[in-house]
Amino acid sequence: MNRWWRIAAAGFTLAAGLTLLAVVVWLSLSYQYRELENTVQAALEAQELDEAAIIAALAGPDPQRDLAAWNALKLPDRRRLTVIAPDGGVLYDSAADPGHMENHNSRPEVVQARATGSGVSRRISDTVGIAFIYAARALPDGRVVRVAAPFTIETALVRGIFSSMAAATLLVAASAAALVALNLWRNRYRFRELREVSRAFSRGEFSRRAIAGGRGTYASLGLELNQLGERLQETLHDLAASRELLDGALGALAEGVACVDRLDRVLYANPAWRQLAAGGGDVAGQLFYEHLPAAPLAAPLSLARAAATDGGSQTSAFEHRRRHLQAVVAPAGEVTVIILHDVTEVRRAEQARRDFMSGVSHEFKTPLTSIQGFTDTLLDGALDDRAVARDFVAKISKHAERLSVLVNDVLTLARLEQGSWEVRPETLDLAALGRAILDEFHAMADAKRVRLALDAPAAMPVVSDPELLRQLIGNLVSNAIRYNREGGSAILAIADADGQVRITVSDTGIGISAEHRERVFERFYRVDAHRSRQTGGTGLGLAIVKQLVDILAGSIRLLSDDRGTVFEVSIPRRLPGAAT
Repeated sequence: MNRWWRIAAAGFTLAAGLTLLAVVVWLSLSYQYRELENTVQAALEAQELDEAAIIAALAGPDPQRDLAAWNALKLPDRRRLTVIAPDGGVLYDSAADPGHMENHNSRPEVVQARATGSGVSRRISDTVGIAFIYAARALPDGRVVRVAAPFTIETALVRGIFSSMAAATLLVAASAAALVALNLWRNRYRFRELREVSRAFSRGEFSRRAIAGGRGTYASLGLELNQLGERLQETLHDLAASRELLDGALGALAEGVACVDRLDRVLYANPAWRQLAAGGGDVAGQLFYEHLPAAPLAAPLSLARAAATDGGSQTSAFEHRRRHLQAVVAPAGEVTVIILHDVTEVRRAEQARRDFMSGVSHEFKTPLTSIQGFTDTLLDGALDDRAVARDFVAKISKHAERLSVLVNDVLTLARLEQGSWEVRPETLDLAALGRAILDEFHAMADAKRVRLALDAPAAMPVVSDPELLRQLIGNLVSNAIRYNREGGSAILAIADADGQVRITVSDTGIGISAEHRERVFERFYRVDAHRSRQTGGTGLGLAIVKQLVDILAGSIRLLSDDRGTVFEVSIPRRLPGAAT
């Protein structure tokens, strides 16, 4: 609809302009025609007056002789000579019979000639019926000599001259109209171009430029608009460079940093903030509490904004997206900076330390309590009963052995976690090592009535640390025996897998339910604590296995159901960093 309105308005403007131009040209041509006609008429009148004066000069005292002389005159083409008597009668006329002509004393040119000596008038002749210009001269004896010329020749002359003038005028007007139209089209084109450039600037496309050639207002405006675009582009480039520098500086931080305005909109957020707050999504221009809980940050924000002049900061701790976050809110002029610290690992480490200390204390307390109880009983007189004393000493030995295993496991785990274990890779036969480990556990398996089996090639050469592999496989085989059913089986499988070695230990035991699978590699975590203690487990075996797998640059996978459990370990055939 707007397009048609613009077309209609443009058509109306063009029609009005052409109409105005036509009126101006018509008025100009009419004026020129009148001026030309008056000029020609004035020239003809002057010529006729001169002719009348010459004819009057030929007049003498004898009227008859004068008539003969005038009659013998050769007048110019279509000139008419008339001689009027003092009483108004026509004495002579070169175009009509004087006897049939009216009294001429009332003719304007005759009246004017008798009064002033000469007279001129323009009118249609009553005798001939043609438009004439009359010029009259009075003679001393009262007669009047009058010369008349038809205006048709002069009219043709006027029209011929006027046609040329009109053609020139129309050509000039048409040229002017064409120039005006061309200028209007050019100005319209330039205006549309400037408008498109302005719209491009409004969209942020500051590389767009206008054609700035020529002169005039639009050219000046285009030049200024181009200069504005260059300045805006330079400013945008500087802002982009500053933003890139800021992103580079803040993007390297593990802490999430965001700038929030007084309407709680996020003006800037570094990648860590976007990851912690929105899982990596864009948050710019959005309210911060669309991605974070508002309650823990509302009070710190209010206090920080109120204390903006003092430069104070506020802190708050909360949980979000299953992570523990600590927020530091600080004022920075018109904006407020919020810094998010991810303390999940710290909390987890603290909790693990507390759990470890609690687990160690609990694991040490049980055998120590038993040892102390048996020792007190022996000291109280049980030594006198040899059979009882022997039984108590055997139990003390069992608990002491358990303490020794526990201490060794704790020390081993501590060395592995601290990275103080010196890795000593060497070439070894992993299949032979597997057979040796199973031989060591045959007695334990026989006691539990568990069948051990090895599925491995004749030889499997690898370059790795034999002691670490021994502990890794030994812990997995030990668990497969302890948590198996009577009459069950435990199978150690060793196979080549795409340049790596896959070590699989499977059993037919009680299995591990889904809710425990993610935590079985934690220290002192037991699926069934009572059964674990009965079987002699310390709760550190799988935690040690996980550390050993990491040191050996491998990976471990757990598969389990009610038919048994499978631990699948993949390690490289050559330990990274081993000498060639």
